[in-house]
Amino acid sequence: MGLFVQINAFRGVGHADVETALTEFRSRHAADERVDVFDLYEQRDGWTVMRGWEWTRQRQAQLHVSAALGCAGILVFVYDGDDWGYELFDRGTAVDWFIQWPQEGNTWFPGKDLSGRPEAVVAAFPGLALDRSDVAPYLAQRPDDPAGEDAWDVPARAGDRFCRGDDYAALDFLALLGVTIAVTGQGLDWPAPLWRRFRAEPPPST
Repeated sequence: MGLFVQINAFRGVGHADVETALTEFRSRHAADERVDVFDLYEQRDGWTVMRGWEWTRQRQAQLHVSAALGCAGILVFVYDGDDWGYELFDRGTAVDWFIQWPQEGNTWFPGKDLSGRPEAVVAAFPGLALDRSDVAPYLAQRPDDPAGEDAWDVPARAGDRFCRGDDYAALDFLALLGVTIAVTGQGLDWPAPLWRRFRAEPPPST
């Protein structure tokens, strides 16, 4: 089994403010102990990271936080080590999408262009001083023809830790943005201490 991970990274806002926005979001939705699960980490290097694995509720939460705090952010996910993608959002609106292997079927973001726009990433995070040429190498989609995979399956940029086809390739993209996640023998080492663990409370027993 390959890597499964899903994170939301919010730029330029503190973890306490993100916690407040998440609490407000949760107050407006019926608790579901099966899906209402978020781990929120302390802000570091200008990023506050939230981790979970539930597609619909977590995306709703990220857009609520982004709108409430007026910030940009990005959802990055890896599915079974075979595929990674992102959803870029700004002030409560999703603005760009990328899937590394779209020919497997677009069940993640139906109806969206999945090629990713480097200029959208640059515009969302002006404080990072990125340009299009920094981002574009990470948005090279896996070729349809297996004969082209050898040329594609290389590090996106010199100095990267992984090749494009590796389980952990998305971590190099995150590192470009300033979200550094280490890989250890036990798994992923998150970039900051855990601040708050949200768990839905089951209904009281009667």
